[in-house]
Amino acid sequence: MENQERFISIIQPGQALMSLRDSGYSFPSAIAEVVDNSLEANANHIAIELFESTNNSGKKHIDRVAIADDGTGMNIDILHHYLVIGHSTRWMQKNTIGKYGVGAKLAALNFGLCIEAWSRTDESQPWQYVKFDLEHALKQEQTGQHQQVGVNAPADSEIPDDYQSLLPGKKGTLVVWSKIDRLENGRAATNTDELKIGLTKELGRIFREFINNGIELTLNGNTIIHHDPLMLMEDSWADNVLTKELKKTDLDNAPKRGNKHFPATILANNIPILTVDGKTATMTVTIYPREILRQRGMGGDTLAKKLRVPDNEGRISFMRLGREISYTSVPRIFGRAVDKPDRFIGIEINFTPDFDEYFGVRNVKRGVEPFDSLRTNIRKELETYLKTARQLIDEAWGQAAQKEKSHSGEHGRIESEVSAANKTMPKNRAKPKSSPEDEQKAQENELETLAEDTGHDTSPDEKEAYKEAKKDLPFVIENVSFPGKEFVDIKHVNNQVIIRINTRHRFYKEMWKPLTEISKQDAGAVNGSDAVKTARRAVEGLTLMIIAFGKAQTMDEDPHKYEDLTTYWGQFIDTMMGKVKDVT
Repeated sequence: MENQERFISIIQPGQALMSLRDSGYSFPSAIAEVVDNSLEANANHIAIELFESTNNSGKKHIDRVAIADDGTGMNIDILHHYLVIGHSTRWMQKNTIGKYGVGAKLAALNFGLCIEAWSRTDESQPWQYVKFDLEHALKQEQTGQHQQVGVNAPADSEIPDDYQSLLPGKKGTLVVWSKIDRLENGRAATNTDELKIGLTKELGRIFREFINNGIELTLNGNTIIHHDPLMLMEDSWADNVLTKELKKTDLDNAPKRGNKHFPATILANNIPILTVDGKTATMTVTIYPREILRQRGMGGDTLAKKLRVPDNEGRISFMRLGREISYTSVPRIFGRAVDKPDRFIGIEINFTPDFDEYFGVRNVKRGVEPFDSLRTNIRKELETYLKTARQLIDEAWGQAAQKEKSHSGEHGRIESEVSAANKTMPKNRAKPKSSPEDEQKAQENELETLAEDTGHDTSPDEKEAYKEAKKDLPFVIENVSFPGKEFVDIKHVNNQVIIRINTRHRFYKEMWKPLTEISKQDAGAVNGSDAVKTARRAVEGLTLMIIAFGKAQTMDEDPHKYEDLTTYWGQFIDTMMGKVKDVT
């Protein structure tokens, strides 16, 4: 059969671009590609605006995205090629953020079908405009109207009114994504507010070096604050959150203006991990400050979430020319399973584009994958620092626990959490045995005795501090030693439940104490067989506790009267376990 076509294109551009829409960009990483270009154009102010509307099905979504800067702008030739995939004025250079010429284009197409750009290099010149509409181009390609999919030459065009207020300067560049079909509620985020919060958080971390050094980045008119996962930068997101917290709890020590700085402890400062042709990739390791460490088990509470601490567990921040290209866990890099204390360890690796091949940097600047020998280098360097960091964190928690126990007792934190949970639970119906005055006196006597039983009576001041910390709690629970077979002793006085756990009891010695000891250890220090043995005994003990509870009811002539008690008990266990987590 005679070949009628001597030459055919290796690619069908329209359909290929439709396929490339699935490049795997998250929304923040896509926006970051455009911000990269603004930074390369020496912009000092970069404004991002998300335009929201409601689609035909009634769902709110982002229908346009605009990014404007006050950079040097693009001349007509560069602007004409701006939307060409593979074209870059910095192609394959090693001293710039971008070098492949694909990022900003694929990022836009990942979320929308149309890209527009206005730019000018001098305010005396008219704005020049280019556009690429993939939907339109695909129709033309499929109908044979055009053999090529491309971009028309730039044309004079004023900035539309919707975007005039975004322009931070009289020259620079405005990029608009429209025909957006992948940002409706429930897809990229639950709602547009959540999308904005996520974008703010990610951009603040990705461009933290630039923001910290004076570059202004805004989202819908709000300035983005830099977030440093190493907790070293001043006036960062963490400083902002902790200063606000300080103003709530300790106004005397809070600054009158600005933020107080809460610096991390540096364990490794730019230590070399790889050197190639005179260039060095380095690593920095930090431990979060005590104001963030606080106490064991608080790494997932409200304040920790505000500080973005849970996000950091097992993560390494890879910085390329001062721009974060990945914040991720690297397989087998920690030498053992990642554990919750690791979220308080900041790890940052800095390198230049000279090391792109070694770090497996992709053409879209998303993610890294260090090759085997480099991964080994990083793991070896990290081994000592991680061990030291975990020890120091454990020591800090131990000191904090001792300080707390000095006035609040062994179970102070769980008492506090249960107290909060109790506010939404059914209220007590127990009738007092005596007058309010006598009830108050009985409570005073019980707390006095409890202070002595727990060793909080070394001085009158310490005893009073302990009693003051306990008197308004709905539940007080302490581990104390007392004779007899009772596992717990429960007193109801003045609307307070005082519970003593008997440390002499077999249940405490064989189950409670071993579990407590294991819970205080670093995961890497726990012997596997000991942990399994203790867990098995714990399951046995819990099962026997329930059986013993049922057996105890049979000692009454009418065990059926305890049915309501059993119902309430199960209900309160469920409620409290749902509200109180990770506090011990």
